[in-house]
Amino acid sequence: MSKKRKKQRAEEIQAIKQEIPVQNDPYWKVSSIYMDPHRVGKFISRFERFEDMHPEWADDLMNGMPTYYCILGVERGATKDQLEQAYERKLKFSSYPDEVIEEAFDALSNPKLQKEYNELLFTFEQVTKCMPHPEKNELIKNHSARVSIEKEYIRMGQILSKYKDYTLLYKHGMPDLYEIAGFSKDSTTEEIRRNCRADSELLKKTCAVLTDPASREEYDFMLGFIAKHIDRELLEERERSRKKWKHIDRGIFDKIILTALNEPDAIEKYMQRQVEILNSNQDWKQYLPPNKETFVSILGLDAGSLHADKKEVERAIREKYRQFEKTPQVNLAYSVLKNTSQREDYQWLLENHEMLNTLFSLLAAEEVPRRIKKEKEEIPSIQETMNALTRLFAERGIKIGKDKIPSTQEMIEILTSIFEEDEVVEESPKRIKKSKNKKPSNQTTFDVL
Repeated sequence: MSKKRKKQRAEEIQAIKQEIPVQNDPYWKVSSIYMDPHRVGKFISRFERFEDMHPEWADDLMNGMPTYYCILGVERGATKDQLEQAYERKLKFSSYPDEVIEEAFDALSNPKLQKEYNELLFTFEQVTKCMPHPEKNELIKNHSARVSIEKEYIRMGQILSKYKDYTLLYKHGMPDLYEIAGFSKDSTTEEIRRNCRADSELLKKTCAVLTDPASREEYDFMLGFIAKHIDRELLEERERSRKKWKHIDRGIFDKIILTALNEPDAIEKYMQRQVEILNSNQDWKQYLPPNKETFVSILGLDAGSLHADKKEVERAIREKYRQFEKTPQVNLAYSVLKNTSQREDYQWLLENHEMLNTLFSLLAAEEVPRRIKKEKEEIPSIQETMNALTRLFAERGIKIGKDKIPSTQEMIEILTSIFEEDEVVEESPKRIKKSKNKKPSNQTTFDVL
């Protein structure tokens, strides 16, 4: 290519970058003219060589897949950091299969490969000149559909930053805001504004979302996206879970949904904090509701008194402690409540236990049947488990005495050593090439989280 032509191409690319957003795939071109195959024979030969060298690249283009620039959402000339950030972002949430995203990153992050890929794009455009019109139109249709779907994912990704926990709860059967407020989805904004009750904080928040045109349009898009792209199995799970919400205490019901609406990832943080606290303080469990005794009641304190000034609270705890016989139970209660950080954690558990227990019953239990399909499976007996472990150890040359059952710690050490060996043997590269069975554009699914 002459210097003049190279300069002209560079100017064309710059104009494209300025005029067409990357998400519209400005680098994907199908020629509008038709030529006899023999007139573009050299490009056909060149394309065939690319098919031999990089079959994934050619396969993606001939199936209507957007260019790798569009897939990652970067322009030509993107820096290494920009490519890495785009790669990580797309792996988290995109309509494109992971293996295509990985292939795009591999091609564009290597200068030599990127140059070859750019040559392929130009060759592809020339080859399309000899395509029959029906085939060309089908290619354009497939490409447009994929680009359109990814735009929906891009927008949903932005909305998820605001509705992350809400979508999680919705997937698990939570009523939508229209149901909560008692309106149909086709109700006008004026109807909702005129008839929306505001006798609770949740209803106030609901009315605020549904009567604001921008907020409602965003919310409606989210509901439509989930209905369109969510896996059928998840939709069935949602329907099975809906009845659970009817039996939740109204105050807890409102608190859960308000928390999800006001703080995008608060639900996840709440549940994680509970797990971390209880893992570090196993002996607290029997002193939390629904058990009657709490550290507060053991010392004869009022739960509301713990909200007073720090010094005042600590003085009240010491005075109460002096009045009791120093039993292990009283000592434990005192040791927890006198420590500021432990007292705050315990108090937080007391205040949120009902909501947290409800959340775990709604969310944690639902993950088992979807991810582990059981068909008349039974939990193995201890003896069956020991027999299986003995066979495993025998295969590894690990001998266990017939009359000696290993301790828990010994079992952990043996199994850990086995897993570590497997990890060394089966260690895989950073990006594993996956099957090229890519999801068709009309079968893209969306798992909320």
